[in-house]
Amino acid sequence: MIKEKIKMFFENSREVFRKIGIGILLCLTMVGAFVGGFIYRKETTPKPITIEMVKVDKAKVNLALDENNHLIVIEKATGNYTIYDDSIGVAIFKLYARNIKMTE
Repeated sequence: MIKEKIKMFFENSREVFRKIGIGILLCLTMVGAFVGGFIYRKETTPKPITIEMVKVDKAKVNLALDENNHLIVIEKATGNYTIYDDSIGVAIFKLYARNIKMTE
């Protein structure tokens, strides 16, 4: 009788500890996922960049757009060039197109 009660106690306590262990494992997994996501977000968040205004002498450079609408500024003297994002190329093209339309 006492052996059966002891055996039953150990079986019940084993089941309780099993459920507690699963709960602890679940909590640790959630905390780990949160911390990992927080660290990953810090690494992938783009850092703000400063934009420097550049004054370009039209007599010293050529402007061109490639097939992807990237703006290319080519220095006539050296042949060095700088490629800018497509949104900049489209904005410059629209400015030129607006000026051409107004002068006609």
